This record gives sequence, structure tokens and C-alpha cells, in this order.
Amino acid sequence: MMYRAGSDLQLGVEYNPRSSQAAVGPLLNLRLLRETADRPSATFGLSSDRIGTPTGEAYYVTVGKSLRRELGLPIAPYVAVLHGTFERKVIYPFGVSASLGNGFTVFVSNDGHSTHPMLTYAWQRYSVTFLMVRSRDPGFTFSVGF
Repeated sequence: MMYRAGSDLQLGVEYNPRSSQAAVGPLLNLRLLRETADRPSATFGLSSDRIGTPTGEAYYVTVGKSLRRELGLPIAPYVAVLHGTFERKVIYPFGVSASLGNGFTVFVSNDGHSTHPMLTYAWQRYSVTFLMVRSRDPGFTFSVGF
């Protein structure tokens, strides 16, 4: 669940029923830089650690840029620097999203260890995502924006 406190701050709660400890944790995304024609966006965030870790938080800075203007393609690559408390080390996640139109987006993310392809359908303030954790284990997410 995410709450948008203005367009640069998102606050939320994450629920993980398979966690061995606290199943509820905070989500935060703070936009540090807005994307322009000449500059990528930059965001600071807080969430649970990587997919598949039993515990821990992640603190990260992500830089991303839409290539629609430069290449005419509806894709947006990103790279991040993340510190995860589960392994107590810095990793470098990366990925790319592509808009398919009509509310659909495909997203391929590497969390610094494994790749997770996802397909999202978004409408109004809702979204549902089908993902393949580690490219082999199916899962779903559901989000509501307030």
C-alpha cells in the first residue's frame, strides 16, 4: 500500500506473509532529482531487503532515464546502489521497463543476485503484477495508491 505525499514522496506498508520475522515493514521513495531531457531521475528509497531474503531492510539510491525522447522507444533503464541489512553489503541492482500500452508494463529487474521478470497492469490507483522470482517461481503483487 502506498501513500503519495505530493509527487516526490511515497510512503507505504509492505506485507510479506512468508517472512520468518516481522511480516509488515515500511516503504519509502523520495525523489531527489526529477528527470529532464538532459538528466536522469534520482530516487532514495527504503524497503524490505531483496526478494527471497528472510529478513532485513534495504536502503538504496536509484538513477533512471526514459529513452522515449532520445530513441523513440518506450523503455526506461535504471541502475541502483543498495545496502541490504540481511547480507550487510552493497550490491548494484539494475533493470529496464517497457510500456506496452493500455495499462501494461513489462519490467525486468536484477536485484544484484537474481533476475525477476514482471508484467504489470495498472488502472486508476491500482496495479497487479505477475512476476517470476529468480525467473522460475511465480508470484503476484497488488498495490493501491492513496
